[in-house]
This record gives sequence, C-alpha cells and structure tokens, in this order.
Amino acid sequence: MTITSVTGSTFLADTVCLLRDKLRTSITSVNSNVFTSYPKGAVNYPMITIVDRNISQPMRLGMGSEGTLMNLTIEIRIWARNVKERDELFDSVYNYLKNNQLDDSTGLVASNLLGFQLTSAININEPGEAGIKSKVMEIKFSFVNE
Repeated sequence: MTITSVTGSTFLADTVCLLRDKLRTSITSVNSNVFTSYPKGAVNYPMITIVDRNISQPMRLGMGSEGTLMNLTIEIRIWARNVKERDELFDSVYNYLKNNQLDDSTGLVASNLLGFQLTSAININEPGEAGIKSKVMEIKFSFVNE
C-alpha cells in the first residue's frame, strides 16, 4: 500500500512509509532498496533505511482544541560500499527532500509534512577498505495533528 498523505491517527507510520515510498521511486541508484528497519540478513548495497528517532509536542493549537503541533525527527541512513557512493547518495536524498516540498500534488507539504530541516549528518564507517560506509542523517518535520 502506497502512502500519499500523513493523517492524525497514524502519523508516525505514515511519515516513515511515505518517505520510504518517495525515496524508492525517486532515488534510482538504490534499486528500490529502501527499508523501514535495519537489515537482519544479507543485503545488497547501496541501500537506505528510514526509522523514527523522536517525537515531541511543542504546543497545542489553542484553548478548547485537541489539536497539537508535532515535531517528528526521522533518521535516514545511507549504506554504501565506498565513500564516493555514500556521499553521492546522501546528496541525492537531501536534494530530493529539499526540492520536493512545495509541489501541489506530490510535495511533502501536500502530504502534510511541514518545515523540512536537516538537523545532522554523521559518517559511521566500518574499519578497513572493505568496511561498509554509512551516513546517518536526521531530518525534522512538523505535523499539525488536528
């Protein structure tokens, strides 16, 4: 099932699955290897994992309202065979997220994810020339949960 919009009753799962679906169809260099959990068995690189990291509710939408503003922190981890592949894939993912916010029909704002921010990007590399190279990026969105 393809997620096209984030809704109040399932906002966390919707966000993770929406990002997975958008990256699967937009980042061709991963050959659809975009997952919502860390790999447990043999995998093909490069690949991307998307998991939730943190949720906060900084404010309510007003007196007498049950609606809230939610901040969703998502981890997108890029797994690659070498540094060049890792960094090129990071650039593709970041540029996709940055450049696809405002499209009226397919943008992230149209899907109810607001205020895209890249909060960090950290390299985590396994030792040795053959070690897997990865970059963990944390992004943040706001979501109005009415």
